[in-house]
Amino acid sequence: MKKGIKGVSLKMVSDSAVEKIHNASVELLEYPGIYSESDLILEVFKKGGAQVDLDLRVIKIPKEMVEESLKLAPESFVLYGRDPAFDMLLEPGMVYFGLGGSPEPYIWDYNENKKRRPSKKDMVECTRLGEALKNIDFIGSICCAGDKPEDLQLFHEYDALLRNTNKPLLYSAPSRFHTQKFIEMAAIASGGEDKLRERPSIGIFTETVSPMKVGKYSDGTIDAAEMGIPVIVALAPMMGATSPATKAGTLAQGNAEALFGVVLAQLVKPGAPVLYGPGTGTFDMAVSQYSYASPEQAAARAVVAQLGEYYKLPTYNLGGATEAKMPDAEAGAQAMMGMLLNALSGITLTKVLGTLASGMYGAKEMLLICDEIAHMVKEVLKGIKINEETLALNIIKDVGFKGSFLSHDHTFETFRNEFFFPNLFKRQSIDAWEKTDKKNILDVAHQKVNDMLDTLKPVELPGSADEELKKVLADIEKSYSKK
Repeated sequence: MKKGIKGVSLKMVSDSAVEKIHNASVELLEYPGIYSESDLILEVFKKGGAQVDLDLRVIKIPKEMVEESLKLAPESFVLYGRDPAFDMLLEPGMVYFGLGGSPEPYIWDYNENKKRRPSKKDMVECTRLGEALKNIDFIGSICCAGDKPEDLQLFHEYDALLRNTNKPLLYSAPSRFHTQKFIEMAAIASGGEDKLRERPSIGIFTETVSPMKVGKYSDGTIDAAEMGIPVIVALAPMMGATSPATKAGTLAQGNAEALFGVVLAQLVKPGAPVLYGPGTGTFDMAVSQYSYASPEQAAARAVVAQLGEYYKLPTYNLGGATEAKMPDAEAGAQAMMGMLLNALSGITLTKVLGTLASGMYGAKEMLLICDEIAHMVKEVLKGIKINEETLALNIIKDVGFKGSFLSHDHTFETFRNEFFFPNLFKRQSIDAWEKTDKKNILDVAHQKVNDMLDTLKPVELPGSADEELKKVLADIEKSYSKK
């Protein structure tokens, strides 16, 4: 089982400021409360003891219910892979990185140098790359199965994911039916429902709608929590549009919406594992779109990490996101800023590695570049070991004024543990670089993508899972054709 590297404790605000945000969020849950479009969720909160106005469809949650739910939600739990080698121990401050997030409508094509509509084959290839890359710890998506009918896309995406990775899957299920089918398919790929319950290898998003609303999208929370499948309380308020234009106001509102999701999961099943992930996005006033990679949103995410520590909950958030339209220097700078700041502040799961254009599409080449950035960030988080061996005073004295450390035994014995060795980025002399056609990192990444895809295969499924998955898809297609 993987035990992630502990993030450095970067504190963006004081402990008293975190307390103020919490108190503000609790006040918002008491008034105005959360408006619910879902009859199912209204009923869950009514049974749970919240103040529910069925006519106004408003749920008001008392402070005591919030506090009790936070005590019930586990501080740490294992996010399982179907292969135990990919199991991840999640707890506040432990750091991991993941491929993409929710399905994206396009993909950037290196050969065409532009975005295009993706296919299920692209989904398969991206998933296989994520399975193979050493610094990708969990899997989402950087495209979609765009060649399939719109109503059926997500089901084909579940199929592509489950057939091509054994790493933990965190994915969208925008209705109760989607949630139920994702769980059914994951159970087949796991060898049965009992095995999925024992080792849940998927996580499912539940999202409120900012400001202060929950829709039928979140109905699947009930099925996920009942199965012991981690519920990802992810939401996306936009500063200046669907939340206040201040970072503090967005944090207060987003935290209230996230706490609503935590309470919902605990009302369904006390002790249900949750990932706490309020977003901190900015509505860019100049171009009227959601910003994925602004410095103010990265700074606010660091406060989300502090709130996660305060609540003793593992956290989940953007980090590898970019606004760049292709894998270039802008994309690299934005991805590094987000991933490094997340790691230094202790966000547990950093998502959307490999994405571009504010989440409109991803690129296979950008995924490899982000894997290398994750490699570098993890090296930084290891810190520096200070002891008698590493201080090497006797070695310095032994070498003296005129010697060299290059041929010393101590160097041979220690450099592999002390030095960073890149997987993708190249350390070459200028002459050597010129002799390799002066390739930039995008060209290098593209070549490696092709080399990897030439050898990568689907993962092995248990027993009759192949045929069972085909049958589930066929049944879903029939049900939609009758509508």
